[in-house]
Amino acid sequence: MRSLYSRVAGLVLVTITMLVASSVFALAKPAATSVQAVVSDEPISDAEWTVMVYLDADNTLEVNGFQDLAEMEKVGSTAGVNVIVLFDGYTSFVGSHWFYIAPGSDHILDDGTIKCDCAEIAPDHKCPGELNMGDGATLEYFINTAVDYCPADNYMLDLWDHGGGWWAICVDDSSFLPSGKADRMEMDEVRSAITATGVHLGIIAYDACFMGMVEVAYENRGLADYMVASITTMPGTGYNYTALLNGITGLAVKDAKDISCLTVDAYIDAYTPDSGSGIGGFPYVSSSVFDLNKVVELVGVGNSECGLDALGKALLGYADDYTLRGAIQSSESQTPQLQFMGENFAFIDIGYFVTLLGEKIPDISALAEGTFGLLDEAVVYCKSVTADSGACIKTYGMSIYYTICWEHLYESYLTSGLDFVSDTSWDEFLFAFSQVYEE
Repeated sequence: MRSLYSRVAGLVLVTITMLVASSVFALAKPAATSVQAVVSDEPISDAEWTVMVYLDADNTLEVNGFQDLAEMEKVGSTAGVNVIVLFDGYTSFVGSHWFYIAPGSDHILDDGTIKCDCAEIAPDHKCPGELNMGDGATLEYFINTAVDYCPADNYMLDLWDHGGGWWAICVDDSSFLPSGKADRMEMDEVRSAITATGVHLGIIAYDACFMGMVEVAYENRGLADYMVASITTMPGTGYNYTALLNGITGLAVKDAKDISCLTVDAYIDAYTPDSGSGIGGFPYVSSSVFDLNKVVELVGVGNSECGLDALGKALLGYADDYTLRGAIQSSESQTPQLQFMGENFAFIDIGYFVTLLGEKIPDISALAEGTFGLLDEAVVYCKSVTADSGACIKTYGMSIYYTICWEHLYESYLTSGLDFVSDTSWDEFLFAFSQVYEE
Protein backbone atom coordinates (compact mmCIF):
# COMPACT_ATOMS: atom_id res chain seq x y z
CA MET A 1 0.00 0.00 0.00
CA ARG A 2 2.72 2.51 0.93
CA SER A 3 4.96 3.45 -1.95
CA LEU A 4 6.06 7.08 -1.42
CA TYR A 5 9.58 6.04 -0.42
CA SER A 6 9.90 3.01 -2.68
CA ARG A 7 12.52 2.89 -5.38
CA VAL A 8 12.71 0.52 -8.31
CA ALA A 9 15.96 -1.18 -9.19
CA GLY A 10 14.63 -2.19 -12.62
CA LEU A 11 12.40 -4.88 -14.01
CA VAL A 12 15.03 -7.62 -13.99
CA LEU A 13 12.33 -10.12 -13.06
CA VAL A 14 10.37 -9.38 -16.18
CA THR A 15 13.34 -9.27 -18.51
CA ILE A 16 14.65 -12.64 -17.38
CA THR A 17 11.23 -14.32 -17.36
CA MET A 18 10.57 -13.33 -20.95
CA LEU A 19 13.78 -15.05 -22.10
CA VAL A 20 12.58 -18.63 -21.58
CA ALA A 21 14.03 -20.78 -24.33
CA SER A 22 11.31 -21.69 -26.76
CA SER A 23 12.67 -23.15 -29.96
CA VAL A 24 14.73 -26.21 -29.07
CA PHE A 25 11.77 -28.55 -29.19
CA ALA A 26 9.57 -26.46 -31.47
CA LEU A 27 7.57 -27.70 -34.42
CA ALA A 28 8.51 -25.24 -37.13
CA LYS A 29 5.98 -23.97 -39.66
CA PRO A 30 6.69 -21.90 -42.78
CA ALA A 31 5.69 -18.26 -42.94
CA ALA A 32 1.98 -17.78 -43.46
CA THR A 33 1.18 -17.12 -47.12
CA SER A 34 -2.59 -16.69 -47.10
CA VAL A 35 -5.70 -16.83 -44.99
CA GLN A 36 -8.58 -19.06 -45.97
CA ALA A 37 -11.76 -18.74 -43.92
CA VAL A 38 -13.66 -22.03 -43.74
CA VAL A 39 -16.80 -23.16 -42.00
CA SER A 40 -15.79 -25.11 -38.92
CA ASP A 41 -17.30 -28.34 -37.78
CA GLU A 42 -20.25 -27.77 -35.51
CA PRO A 43 -19.42 -27.63 -31.78
CA ILE A 44 -20.84 -30.29 -29.48
CA SER A 45 -24.25 -28.93 -28.55
CA ASP A 46 -24.65 -30.67 -25.19
CA ALA A 47 -21.05 -30.37 -24.05
CA GLU A 48 -20.11 -31.06 -20.47
CA TRP A 49 -16.93 -28.98 -20.75
CA THR A 50 -15.52 -26.31 -23.02
CA VAL A 51 -11.75 -25.84 -22.90
CA MET A 52 -10.94 -22.24 -23.90
CA VAL A 53 -7.30 -21.65 -24.86
CA TYR A 54 -6.16 -18.01 -24.94
CA LEU A 55 -3.04 -18.65 -26.97
CA ASP A 56 -0.85 -15.55 -26.98
CA ALA A 57 2.07 -16.49 -29.24
CA ASP A 58 2.69 -12.90 -30.33
CA ASN A 59 6.24 -13.08 -29.00
CA THR A 60 9.20 -15.47 -28.85
CA LEU A 61 6.92 -18.46 -28.21
CA GLU A 62 5.28 -18.45 -31.64
CA VAL A 63 6.81 -21.71 -32.83
CA ASN A 64 5.66 -23.41 -29.63
CA GLY A 65 2.16 -22.13 -30.30
CA PHE A 66 2.19 -24.02 -33.61
CA GLN A 67 3.27 -27.16 -31.80
CA ASP A 68 0.61 -26.96 -29.12
CA LEU A 69 -2.11 -26.28 -31.69
CA ALA A 70 -1.02 -29.41 -33.57
CA GLU A 71 -1.14 -31.37 -30.31
CA MET A 72 -4.73 -30.25 -29.72
CA GLU A 73 -5.74 -31.19 -33.26
CA LYS A 74 -4.65 -34.79 -32.71
CA VAL A 75 -7.58 -35.19 -30.30
CA GLY A 76 -9.95 -32.33 -30.98
CA SER A 77 -13.42 -31.85 -29.52
CA THR A 78 -14.96 -35.15 -28.52
CA ALA A 79 -16.70 -37.05 -25.73
CA GLY A 80 -18.62 -34.01 -24.55
CA VAL A 81 -15.60 -31.70 -24.54
CA ASN A 82 -15.31 -28.69 -26.87
CA VAL A 83 -11.93 -27.10 -27.53
CA ILE A 84 -11.78 -23.53 -28.86
CA VAL A 85 -8.68 -21.38 -29.41
CA LEU A 86 -7.88 -17.74 -30.05
CA PHE A 87 -4.38 -17.76 -31.56
CA ASP A 88 -2.32 -14.61 -31.96
CA GLY A 89 0.98 -15.01 -33.82
CA TYR A 90 4.07 -12.86 -34.22
CA THR A 91 6.11 -12.76 -37.45
CA SER A 92 5.22 -15.90 -39.41
CA PHE A 93 1.56 -15.92 -38.38
CA VAL A 94 -0.69 -13.23 -39.86
CA GLY A 95 -3.03 -11.61 -37.35
CA SER A 96 -5.25 -13.22 -34.71
CA HIS A 97 -7.50 -16.15 -35.56
CA TRP A 98 -10.26 -18.30 -34.09
CA PHE A 99 -10.00 -22.07 -34.29
CA TYR A 100 -12.60 -24.64 -33.30
CA ILE A 101 -10.60 -27.83 -32.75
CA ALA A 102 -12.49 -30.66 -34.40
CA PRO A 103 -10.98 -34.17 -34.38
CA GLY A 104 -8.30 -34.48 -37.04
CA SER A 105 -8.49 -30.84 -38.08
CA ASP A 106 -5.48 -29.02 -39.51
CA HIS A 107 -5.73 -25.26 -39.35
CA ILE A 108 -2.19 -24.36 -40.39
CA LEU A 109 -1.04 -26.22 -43.47
CA ASP A 110 2.58 -26.99 -44.32
CA ASP A 111 2.59 -24.32 -47.03
CA GLY A 112 1.65 -21.71 -44.44
CA THR A 113 -2.01 -21.43 -45.37
CA ILE A 114 -4.20 -20.64 -42.37
CA LYS A 115 -7.61 -22.29 -42.37
CA CYS A 116 -9.34 -20.32 -39.63
CA ASP A 117 -12.87 -20.48 -38.29
CA CYS A 118 -13.23 -16.75 -37.72
CA ALA A 119 -16.29 -16.28 -39.96
CA GLU A 120 -18.18 -19.02 -38.16
CA ILE A 121 -17.15 -18.30 -34.58
CA ALA A 122 -16.90 -14.50 -34.62
CA PRO A 123 -18.43 -12.97 -37.77
CA ASP A 124 -17.63 -9.45 -36.57
CA HIS A 125 -13.94 -10.26 -36.13
CA LYS A 126 -11.79 -8.65 -38.77
CA CYS A 127 -9.81 -11.47 -40.33
CA PRO A 128 -6.81 -11.41 -40.16
CA GLY A 129 -7.19 -8.60 -37.64
CA GLU A 130 -4.53 -8.02 -35.01
CA LEU A 131 -5.78 -8.25 -31.42
CA ASN A 132 -3.86 -7.05 -28.37
CA MET A 133 -3.64 -10.17 -26.24
CA GLY A 134 -2.09 -8.12 -23.43
CA ASP A 135 -5.33 -6.18 -23.00
CA GLY A 136 -7.97 -7.36 -20.53
CA ALA A 137 -10.67 -6.27 -22.97
CA THR A 138 -9.44 -8.92 -25.41
CA LEU A 139 -9.67 -11.61 -22.73
CA GLU A 140 -13.23 -10.52 -21.95
CA TYR A 141 -14.11 -10.67 -25.67
CA PHE A 142 -12.50 -14.09 -25.94
CA ILE A 143 -14.45 -15.63 -23.07
CA ASN A 144 -17.78 -14.16 -24.17
CA THR A 145 -17.29 -15.30 -27.77
CA ALA A 146 -16.06 -18.78 -26.81
CA VAL A 147 -18.97 -19.33 -24.43
CA ASP A 148 -21.50 -18.12 -27.02
CA TYR A 149 -20.13 -20.47 -29.66
CA CYS A 150 -19.36 -23.45 -27.40
CA PRO A 151 -21.79 -23.37 -24.46
CA ALA A 152 -21.21 -26.08 -21.88
CA ASP A 153 -21.99 -27.05 -18.33
CA ASN A 154 -18.43 -26.25 -17.24
CA TYR A 155 -15.55 -24.12 -18.49
CA MET A 156 -11.76 -24.37 -18.33
CA LEU A 157 -9.77 -21.24 -19.21
CA ASP A 158 -6.16 -21.84 -20.28
CA LEU A 159 -3.96 -18.71 -20.36
CA TRP A 160 -0.99 -19.58 -22.59
CA ASP A 161 2.13 -17.43 -22.80
CA HIS A 162 5.15 -16.09 -20.94
CA GLY A 163 4.43 -15.53 -17.26
CA GLY A 164 5.95 -13.29 -14.63
CA GLY A 165 4.05 -14.37 -11.53
CA TRP A 166 2.17 -11.54 -9.82
CA TRP A 167 3.63 -9.05 -12.28
CA ALA A 168 1.79 -10.06 -15.46
CA ILE A 169 0.96 -12.64 -18.10
CA CYS A 170 0.25 -12.55 -21.85
CA VAL A 171 2.88 -10.20 -23.24
CA ASP A 172 1.96 -9.04 -26.74
CA ASP A 173 5.05 -7.97 -28.69
CA SER A 174 2.96 -6.34 -31.42
CA SER A 175 1.07 -4.03 -29.06
CA PHE A 176 2.76 -1.25 -27.17
CA LEU A 177 2.10 0.95 -24.18
CA PRO A 178 2.71 4.73 -24.31
CA SER A 179 6.05 4.00 -22.62
CA GLY A 180 7.10 1.96 -25.65
CA LYS A 181 7.06 -1.36 -23.79
CA ALA A 182 5.07 -4.32 -25.01
CA ASP A 183 1.63 -4.53 -23.45
CA ARG A 184 0.87 -7.30 -20.97
CA MET A 185 -2.02 -8.29 -18.76
CA GLU A 186 -1.69 -7.50 -15.09
CA MET A 187 -3.48 -9.79 -12.67
CA ASP A 188 -6.12 -7.24 -11.72
CA GLU A 189 -6.87 -6.96 -15.46
CA VAL A 190 -7.37 -10.72 -15.61
CA ARG A 191 -9.73 -10.54 -12.66
CA SER A 192 -11.72 -7.64 -14.09
CA ALA A 193 -12.03 -9.29 -17.49
CA ILE A 194 -13.32 -12.60 -16.15
CA THR A 195 -15.65 -10.86 -13.70
CA ALA A 196 -17.16 -8.76 -16.50
CA THR A 197 -18.16 -11.89 -18.44
CA GLY A 198 -20.23 -13.28 -15.57
CA VAL A 199 -18.85 -16.74 -16.43
CA HIS A 200 -17.83 -18.92 -13.49
CA LEU A 201 -14.90 -21.16 -14.38
CA GLY A 202 -14.44 -24.67 -13.14
CA ILE A 203 -10.70 -24.34 -13.78
CA ILE A 204 -8.26 -21.58 -14.64
CA ALA A 205 -4.93 -22.95 -15.85
CA TYR A 206 -1.72 -21.05 -16.53
CA ASP A 207 0.49 -22.57 -19.21
CA ALA A 208 3.16 -20.01 -18.28
CA CYS A 209 6.11 -19.57 -15.93
CA PHE A 210 5.96 -18.66 -12.24
CA MET A 211 2.17 -18.26 -11.94
CA GLY A 212 1.85 -20.58 -8.91
CA MET A 213 1.83 -17.69 -6.45
CA VAL A 214 -0.59 -16.91 -3.65
CA GLU A 215 -0.95 -13.39 -5.05
CA VAL A 216 -2.23 -14.84 -8.35
CA ALA A 217 -4.42 -17.47 -6.69
CA TYR A 218 -6.02 -14.91 -4.36
CA GLU A 219 -6.76 -12.66 -7.34
CA ASN A 220 -8.57 -15.61 -8.95
CA ARG A 221 -10.76 -16.36 -5.90
CA GLY A 222 -14.44 -16.49 -6.71
CA LEU A 223 -13.71 -16.67 -10.44
CA ALA A 224 -12.96 -20.38 -10.56
CA ASP A 225 -13.06 -23.44 -8.34
CA TYR A 226 -9.51 -24.62 -9.06
CA MET A 227 -6.33 -23.10 -10.41
CA VAL A 228 -3.45 -24.98 -12.07
CA ALA A 229 -0.03 -23.31 -12.18
CA SER A 230 3.71 -23.81 -11.80
CA ILE A 231 5.77 -22.36 -8.98
CA THR A 232 8.78 -22.11 -11.30
CA THR A 233 9.80 -21.97 -14.98
CA MET A 234 8.05 -23.96 -17.68
CA PRO A 235 9.73 -25.16 -20.89
CA GLY A 236 8.64 -23.28 -23.99
CA THR A 237 6.79 -26.38 -25.16
CA GLY A 238 4.49 -26.14 -22.12
CA TYR A 239 1.62 -28.59 -21.73
CA ASN A 240 1.31 -31.80 -23.71
CA TYR A 241 -2.15 -31.07 -25.11
CA THR A 242 -2.57 -34.43 -26.77
CA ALA A 243 -2.15 -36.23 -23.46
CA LEU A 244 -4.23 -33.64 -21.63
CA LEU A 245 -7.24 -33.80 -23.97
CA ASN A 246 -7.05 -37.58 -24.23
CA GLY A 247 -7.08 -37.72 -20.46
CA ILE A 248 -10.06 -35.37 -20.08
CA THR A 249 -12.17 -37.13 -22.70
CA GLY A 250 -11.31 -40.48 -21.13
CA LEU A 251 -12.68 -39.57 -17.71
CA ALA A 252 -16.02 -41.21 -17.00
CA VAL A 253 -16.84 -38.46 -14.51
CA LYS A 254 -15.34 -35.14 -15.57
CA ASP A 255 -14.96 -33.48 -12.18
CA ALA A 256 -13.12 -30.13 -12.02
CA LYS A 257 -10.68 -31.33 -9.38
CA ASP A 258 -9.89 -34.53 -11.30
CA ILE A 259 -9.34 -32.61 -14.54
CA SER A 260 -7.06 -30.16 -12.71
CA CYS A 261 -4.95 -33.00 -11.32
CA LEU A 262 -4.92 -34.67 -14.72
CA THR A 263 -3.58 -31.41 -16.20
CA VAL A 264 -0.65 -31.60 -13.80
CA ASP A 265 -0.04 -35.28 -14.54
CA ALA A 266 -0.06 -34.79 -18.33
CA TYR A 267 2.41 -31.92 -18.00
CA ILE A 268 4.82 -33.66 -15.61
CA ASP A 269 4.74 -36.96 -17.50
CA ALA A 270 5.77 -35.13 -20.69
CA TYR A 271 9.10 -34.16 -19.12
CA THR A 272 9.85 -37.12 -16.88
CA PRO A 273 12.99 -38.85 -18.24
CA ASP A 274 11.64 -42.42 -18.29
CA SER A 275 8.29 -41.55 -19.87
CA GLY A 276 8.67 -38.21 -21.64
CA SER A 277 11.30 -36.00 -23.19
CA GLY A 278 13.43 -35.52 -20.09
CA ILE A 279 14.19 -31.98 -21.20
CA GLY A 280 17.65 -30.83 -20.20
CA GLY A 281 18.05 -27.38 -18.74
CA PHE A 282 14.70 -27.52 -16.96
CA PRO A 283 15.39 -29.81 -14.01
CA TYR A 284 12.74 -28.18 -11.85
CA VAL A 285 9.56 -28.82 -13.81
CA SER A 286 6.70 -28.65 -11.33
CA SER A 287 2.97 -27.90 -11.24
CA SER A 288 0.24 -27.63 -8.60
CA VAL A 289 -3.52 -27.53 -8.18
CA PHE A 290 -5.00 -24.91 -5.84
CA ASP A 291 -8.46 -25.02 -4.27
CA LEU A 292 -9.33 -21.33 -4.57
CA ASN A 293 -11.82 -21.41 -1.71
CA LYS A 294 -9.08 -22.76 0.55
CA VAL A 295 -6.68 -20.10 -0.73
CA VAL A 296 -8.97 -17.49 0.84
CA GLU A 297 -8.56 -19.27 4.17
CA LEU A 298 -4.78 -19.46 3.67
CA VAL A 299 -4.60 -15.70 3.16
CA GLY A 300 -6.77 -15.41 6.26
CA VAL A 301 -7.80 -11.76 6.26
CA GLY A 302 -9.15 -11.06 9.75
CA ASN A 303 -7.81 -14.31 11.20
CA SER A 304 -5.40 -13.40 14.02
CA GLU A 305 -4.32 -16.98 14.79
CA CYS A 306 -2.97 -18.23 11.45
CA GLY A 307 -2.74 -17.39 7.79
CA LEU A 308 -0.51 -15.15 5.70
CA ASP A 309 -2.13 -11.91 6.86
CA ALA A 310 -1.45 -12.82 10.49
CA LEU A 311 2.07 -13.95 9.58
CA GLY A 312 2.77 -10.61 7.90
CA LYS A 313 1.57 -8.74 10.99
CA ALA A 314 3.71 -10.91 13.26
CA LEU A 315 6.85 -10.48 11.17
CA LEU A 316 6.26 -6.76 10.93
CA GLY A 317 6.88 -6.62 14.66
CA TYR A 318 10.41 -7.99 14.15
CA ALA A 319 11.51 -5.41 11.59
CA ASP A 320 13.83 -3.64 14.03
CA ASP A 321 14.74 -6.68 16.12
CA TYR A 322 18.27 -7.49 15.00
CA THR A 323 18.36 -10.61 17.16
CA LEU A 324 15.64 -12.19 15.03
CA ARG A 325 16.22 -10.68 11.60
CA GLY A 326 18.82 -13.37 10.91
CA ALA A 327 16.33 -16.11 11.71
CA ILE A 328 13.85 -14.68 9.22
CA GLN A 329 16.48 -14.17 6.55
CA SER A 330 17.91 -17.67 6.94
CA SER A 331 14.41 -19.14 6.66
CA GLU A 332 14.11 -17.43 3.29
CA SER A 333 17.59 -18.45 2.15
CA GLN A 334 16.89 -22.15 2.61
CA THR A 335 13.75 -22.26 0.50
CA PRO A 336 14.07 -23.61 -3.06
CA GLN A 337 15.80 -21.22 -5.44
CA LEU A 338 13.30 -20.12 -8.04
CA GLN A 339 15.50 -18.97 -10.86
CA PHE A 340 16.17 -18.89 -14.55
CA MET A 341 19.55 -18.50 -16.28
CA GLY A 342 21.23 -17.90 -12.92
CA GLU A 343 18.91 -15.11 -11.79
CA ASN A 344 17.21 -15.78 -8.46
CA PHE A 345 13.72 -14.34 -8.25
CA ALA A 346 12.20 -12.72 -5.20
CA PHE A 347 9.73 -15.60 -4.88
CA ILE A 348 9.91 -18.11 -2.03
CA ASP A 349 8.20 -21.41 -1.28
CA ILE A 350 5.60 -20.72 1.40
CA GLY A 351 5.75 -24.18 2.93
CA TYR A 352 9.47 -24.26 3.58
CA PHE A 353 9.51 -20.65 4.72
CA VAL A 354 6.84 -21.02 7.41
CA THR A 355 8.24 -24.37 8.56
CA LEU A 356 11.70 -22.90 9.10
CA LEU A 357 10.26 -19.78 10.73
CA GLY A 358 8.45 -21.92 13.28
CA GLU A 359 11.68 -23.75 14.10
CA LYS A 360 13.81 -20.62 14.41
CA ILE A 361 11.34 -18.32 16.23
CA PRO A 362 9.46 -20.31 18.90
CA ASP A 363 7.11 -17.41 19.67
CA ILE A 364 5.45 -17.79 16.28
CA SER A 365 5.68 -21.58 15.98
CA ALA A 366 1.92 -22.02 16.51
CA LEU A 367 1.17 -19.36 13.90
CA ALA A 368 3.60 -20.96 11.46
CA GLU A 369 2.20 -24.43 12.05
CA GLY A 370 -1.37 -23.23 11.56
CA THR A 371 -0.43 -21.41 8.38
CA PHE A 372 1.28 -24.52 7.04
CA GLY A 373 -1.90 -26.48 7.72
CA LEU A 374 -3.92 -23.97 5.68
CA LEU A 375 -1.37 -24.21 2.87
CA ASP A 376 -1.65 -27.98 2.89
CA GLU A 377 -5.41 -27.68 2.39
CA ALA A 378 -5.10 -25.04 -0.35
CA VAL A 379 -2.55 -27.00 -2.43
CA VAL A 380 -4.57 -30.10 -3.19
CA TYR A 381 -2.05 -31.63 -5.62
CA CYS A 382 1.60 -31.00 -6.45
CA LYS A 383 3.93 -32.98 -8.66
CA SER A 384 7.47 -32.42 -9.94
CA VAL A 385 9.86 -34.03 -12.40
CA THR A 386 12.62 -36.13 -10.91
CA ALA A 387 15.71 -36.21 -13.10
CA ASP A 388 17.76 -39.33 -13.79
CA SER A 389 20.27 -37.97 -11.29
CA GLY A 390 17.57 -37.87 -8.63
CA ALA A 391 17.40 -34.07 -8.58
CA CYS A 392 13.93 -32.68 -7.92
CA ILE A 393 12.68 -29.30 -6.79
CA LYS A 394 11.81 -29.21 -3.10
CA THR A 395 8.45 -27.50 -2.99
CA TYR A 396 5.10 -27.46 -1.26
CA GLY A 397 3.67 -26.03 -4.47
CA MET A 398 2.95 -22.34 -3.86
CA SER A 399 5.16 -19.25 -3.71
CA ILE A 400 4.90 -15.70 -2.37
CA TYR A 401 6.78 -12.49 -3.16
CA TYR A 402 9.55 -11.85 -0.63
CA THR A 403 12.62 -9.66 -0.50
CA ILE A 404 14.47 -7.80 2.22
CA CYS A 405 16.63 -6.01 -0.34
CA TRP A 406 15.45 -2.45 -0.92
CA GLU A 407 16.81 -2.49 -4.45
CA HIS A 408 14.55 -5.46 -5.29
CA LEU A 409 11.38 -4.15 -3.66
CA TYR A 410 9.59 -3.28 -6.87
CA GLU A 411 7.26 -0.32 -6.56
CA SER A 412 5.00 -2.11 -9.01
CA TYR A 413 4.23 -4.69 -6.30
CA LEU A 414 3.11 -2.00 -3.90
CA THR A 415 1.04 -0.28 -6.59
CA SER A 416 0.02 -3.40 -8.52
CA GLY A 417 -3.67 -3.30 -7.70
CA LEU A 418 -3.35 -6.84 -6.33
CA ASP A 419 -6.04 -7.66 -3.79
CA PHE A 420 -3.47 -9.59 -1.77
CA VAL A 421 -1.46 -6.39 -1.36
CA SER A 422 -4.45 -4.26 -0.37
CA ASP A 423 -6.09 -6.87 1.87
CA THR A 424 -3.09 -8.10 3.86
CA SER A 425 -0.12 -6.74 5.80
CA TRP A 426 2.43 -8.64 3.71
CA ASP A 427 3.55 -5.56 1.77
CA GLU A 428 3.96 -3.56 4.98
CA PHE A 429 6.21 -6.33 6.30
CA LEU A 430 8.35 -6.26 3.15
CA PHE A 431 8.49 -2.46 3.20
CA ALA A 432 9.54 -2.32 6.84
CA PHE A 433 12.22 -5.00 6.49
CA SER A 434 13.75 -3.54 3.35
CA GLN A 435 13.81 0.11 4.39
CA VAL A 436 15.97 -0.68 7.41
CA TYR A 437 18.87 -0.86 4.97
CA GLU A 438 18.06 2.42 3.24
CA GLU A 439 20.59 5.20 3.84
